[in-house]
Amino acid sequence: MDERSRVLMATVMGAALGGVCGWLYLTENGQRVREQIEPKLDDFIGEITRVRGTVEKARSAANEGWRSLSELTGSGQGRWSA
Repeated sequence: MDERSRVLMATVMGAALGGVCGWLYLTENGQRVREQIEPKLDDFIGEITRVRGTVEKARSAANEGWRSLSELTGSGQGRWSA
């Protein structure tokens, strides 16, 4: 894809996005759609936040497990080393 095609694609995408935003914020139908979408987006963001917390807890537990295993094995030296 050459530079000219990229500029044209970006222009078309920008115009489409601007049209959608204008419709959502400047028309009554758009306002109704926003009123339906916003609670769902809030729920989605909350769920993503909960998933992030769960991943952090799992990562912490895994790191603690590896640390404990390293301590038990003498950090790869001694009796348990290959």
